[in-house]
Amino acid sequence: MTTAPLVSIILPTYNRAHTLLRAVNSVLNQNYREIELIVVDDASTDGSAALLAEIRDPRVRVIYHENNKGLGAARNTGVFAATGDLIAFQDSDDEWLDGKLEKQVTAFRNASLDCVCVYCIKIVYGRNADRIAGDRQVVCVPGPEFGKVSGDLRKILWRTNLVSTQTILCTREVARKVGGFDNRLRNSVDWDFVLRLAEQGTFEFVNLPLVNTYIQNDSVSKLTQKALYSQVIITNKMKRRGVPREILAEHWARLGYHIGKRGNTKRRGAVLLRNAITARPLHAKTWLRYIMNRLSM
Repeated sequence: MTTAPLVSIILPTYNRAHTLLRAVNSVLNQNYREIELIVVDDASTDGSAALLAEIRDPRVRVIYHENNKGLGAARNTGVFAATGDLIAFQDSDDEWLDGKLEKQVTAFRNASLDCVCVYCIKIVYGRNADRIAGDRQVVCVPGPEFGKVSGDLRKILWRTNLVSTQTILCTREVARKVGGFDNRLRNSVDWDFVLRLAEQGTFEFVNLPLVNTYIQNDSVSKLTQKALYSQVIITNKMKRRGVPREILAEHWARLGYHIGKRGNTKRRGAVLLRNAITARPLHAKTWLRYIMNRLSM
């Protein structure tokens, strides 16, 4: 790694003209200057293209999709167009704080040779630690409930994600090696990506809040039906990679319960709950969820 490696920042956007420039400027105003910002406009129809055309900074490159391909595909366009040794990610409705990139590059330079990712704390506006939404709710992720936040994070990430895409700095080589992002997913795209990153090496943590994120009506983190099925895809992939069934059972029980509450998907929910019971036959809460599901059919 050179003294000041080039960092490629990938920023996908779709119809976010009202927040796009805030996100872009938070990257361009970083005191770390060796960057290229690749904005991938995923066929926006709200005037985003006109805003991007006004940016005169030579470090900015804009790639336009003719058709909307989704968040994963937009990020992949950026990943495979990047020329930097390191890759970072930004979302078009979020904001990097001062010094974010400099602190992470320094941490990467000082990390062990097997480090593949440096991440930091994000501040989430719009929900609390219990995922209850509200205008006055705020939470830091990862919070103090996570004792282990660096090193080999595979076992922690099997259960839950504490690494958000906007906080990631990784090598271009490893981002491409793991295949980028799964285009099928409509939610938890970052979780799937870091699960695969964690199989390649260790993570380093910068213990500072360096990213502001905002829950909005169109945020992909919301638990819609498409989001639930995205997480089913992820757990199926975890199963194929040999993640213990008792851990998968936690996800199957949660997903089965939420999918089972949605009218025409009750039977699909029941299948997941039965899988969870098979893996953990003495888990009372899962049995209760299964009984509730059957009674509602």
